[in-house]
Amino acid sequence: MAYNRTIVLSCMLLLALVFGAYAYMTKQAAAPSSGSDSEAGGPPQPPIVITTARVLSDSDLNKMKEPDTIDDNPITRWSKARLGIDPSNMWVLADEAALEKKLRLALTGDEELPDVLLLNNRVLPRMLEELAASGRFADIGESFERYASPRLKEAYALNPDVWKTVRANGKLWGLPQISDGKVGDPILWIRKDWLDRLGLAVPATLNELTAVLDAFTNRDPDGNGKKDTFGLALGGKNSLNGWIGDASFLFGAYGDQPYQWNRMPDGTLAYGSVQPAMQDALTVLAQWYRLGYLHPNFGTHDELTASSLFADGQAGIISAPGWMGGWPLSEVPDWMNKFKPIPFPSGPDGKIGRRGSEISYGSYVFRKGFEHMDAVFRYFDEVYGALIEDPASDFVNGFAENYDYKRVNGEIVYDFPGKTDTISRQFLVALGSTPPGVIRESLEQRVYRGKVDTPYEKKLAASSSKLFLEGIIVGDLQLAYARKNEFVGAPGPKMRAKWPALQDLEKKAFLKIVYGNEPPDSFIAFVRDWYAYGGEEITREVNEWDRANR
Repeated sequence: MAYNRTIVLSCMLLLALVFGAYAYMTKQAAAPSSGSDSEAGGPPQPPIVITTARVLSDSDLNKMKEPDTIDDNPITRWSKARLGIDPSNMWVLADEAALEKKLRLALTGDEELPDVLLLNNRVLPRMLEELAASGRFADIGESFERYASPRLKEAYALNPDVWKTVRANGKLWGLPQISDGKVGDPILWIRKDWLDRLGLAVPATLNELTAVLDAFTNRDPDGNGKKDTFGLALGGKNSLNGWIGDASFLFGAYGDQPYQWNRMPDGTLAYGSVQPAMQDALTVLAQWYRLGYLHPNFGTHDELTASSLFADGQAGIISAPGWMGGWPLSEVPDWMNKFKPIPFPSGPDGKIGRRGSEISYGSYVFRKGFEHMDAVFRYFDEVYGALIEDPASDFVNGFAENYDYKRVNGEIVYDFPGKTDTISRQFLVALGSTPPGVIRESLEQRVYRGKVDTPYEKKLAASSSKLFLEGIIVGDLQLAYARKNEFVGAPGPKMRAKWPALQDLEKKAFLKIVYGNEPPDSFIAFVRDWYAYGGEEITREVNEWDRANR
């Protein structure tokens, strides 16, 4: 279905907030709610003008339906008619780097700022202290308490750690979006047809997985008479725990996750990449590489290359989010007979673990002196409605007719030429994804078991493949095993000065071990150097932040 690709391109749209490439999750991005008092006396006349900045690619702009523009489209018209809010695009930029540069120049030159800005979770930490010190942005704590609806307050109460992403000097310098595990938590995808052809069972332990990797590498699983397959698609160019083609299942099987700050048994934060469990996992990964289970050039492969290796039939297993069942896998011929989502396997001591999605992929910051926070929270609440399946939502069928849905002979349809969810990027503010803990049984779980009663259930049922639903559900089964990065604040002086060199040290040390250029016990020297070259100071700095934000 065309919507499978749309769902996952939506997922990748929000991930661009994360990796500067795609911005994920417009699948769930917005809708209005009941409980708003916007109708009391009608919307303000004339409409309240709220200025903003947008990051829009050429693709986003090209998908506008004539005569719509970024200044006049179904979302802006809804906003004016429903809420009396007229969004005005003060800045329109091509990417997040351009937005960061524009903002820094504006602060340096005392240039006028938009009323509201969305800063992603890469830009915001770098700029948080600067924004707070500039005197040009607002502490939104009082406004949240005064204007947020009860159901918005409930969402943040259930996910209080998101406030850590915007807190500095005891104040809240932004309104964070809330993420859930569907955004990036990985599962394993496996070639079901290869398992069947070789008479293998789905692996449930690391030892069983190793046996499957060997068979997928050496027993001609595709039946073409050639030794041209690999067991595992791994992307090592950016890290060994990227957003597709990661090894977090292996690290988790030994009890930790690298490239992030993890909560230790004594309550402190420690960097995962220098923990003893990493040596065990890297030792196994090096063995897999030596035995040919990985592509010989995996260290030059990014996430999309790893994805292609699996989708194109060169590799038999990949670790990736559940939404991969929508795209690219549901676009592969005979996909239902080829691919299967499975849970992560347990390690030697029964441990299971995976990297967790970020708790927030971006936050809205507001110009100091902005006088319409009440209007923003009214808008925010209206958009939140569709995320919690509000039957009164103006977006109950979709974001905009002729964009992501159509009416044909009185029926709503979701699969048609030119369908796009990118119109949802025109919202002034949106929560991101359905906050964890708000809905008892997920929409995907209900639809998969055959409940198709509400408009939301009907939309998902009509526009999603069975494989997509299965992937999301398998991901939900292991939410408790996700380990999220515990350090989500602004980097301190030591981290700003020394982190790039430590990251380079880390990347080279890991790849040398996996490639066999250094023995596994060289990890000990790496850990020693990491602490000596600034890691010890940074660890103290991170824990000072942690104690201040508990």
